[in-house]
Amino acid sequence: MGTLIKQELYKLVHKRGTWLALAFMVLTQIGFAIIGKFNPEIISTDSLIASNYIGGALIIFIMIASTATIISMEFQYGTIKQLLYRQYYRSQIFISKIIVLLLQFLVLQVVATLMTFILTFILKPAFHWQAPFSHQTFIQQYFLSMGGNWLVTLLLLSFVLLLATWFKTNAAAIVSGFVGYFIVQIASSLLILLIGRWEWLKWNPLTMLLVQAQINSPDMSKVTMLSTSTMVAGALIYTVIFTVIAYFSFRKRSV
Repeated sequence: MGTLIKQELYKLVHKRGTWLALAFMVLTQIGFAIIGKFNPEIISTDSLIASNYIGGALIIFIMIASTATIISMEFQYGTIKQLLYRQYYRSQIFISKIIVLLLQFLVLQVVATLMTFILTFILKPAFHWQAPFSHQTFIQQYFLSMGGNWLVTLLLLSFVLLLATWFKTNAAAIVSGFVGYFIVQIASSLLILLIGRWEWLKWNPLTMLLVQAQINSPDMSKVTMLSTSTMVAGALIYTVIFTVIAYFSFRKRSV
């Protein structure tokens, strides 16, 4: 297992797209920080900082691309055969890829967070992190929102991982991942209208994608008809379910 993880990390580190994506995220954060500095009437400081200067959204897009390709590329280039010939189990291959994806997600989040604090210190030195915000301090709300974003991202990535086991090319997997992301985002918003009529719909996975919004605005529980703790648990449960289904799909896929 350790060897497989090292191999996956080696491929990730030596992939040009990894560094281009990281550089794009950092440069975009800097760009939005500068725009916010000189045009506060267009984008408020609070919203920029809360979103890691748009870094939070970019992490989702980067991770969707990575998740969509990490499995499909093995089948596209036939490297899955080499791994199986070396007597690795499919479960070991699958788990090693998940571990590497989680490590990449963690690194991106750390970089985005560090950039947020650095840019805020440089461009908004007077910003008060301990200022009251929704019955708590801004920094507490910031990390709570980040935790909600993690839950949403993991749930989305588990679904993208499942999609990736169905496609044989990187391009198809990436396109399906992004299309699926936008469809899911739109559907989760429209779902609010339906829950009021058919309350049982609240238990579907799309509702759980609203967990970050409910963490930021607890009053959303009146719309989702679920407590925040239930939303958190639901997001984690559906993440596990989609990942397990993706594993069985990966096991059954022919090489």
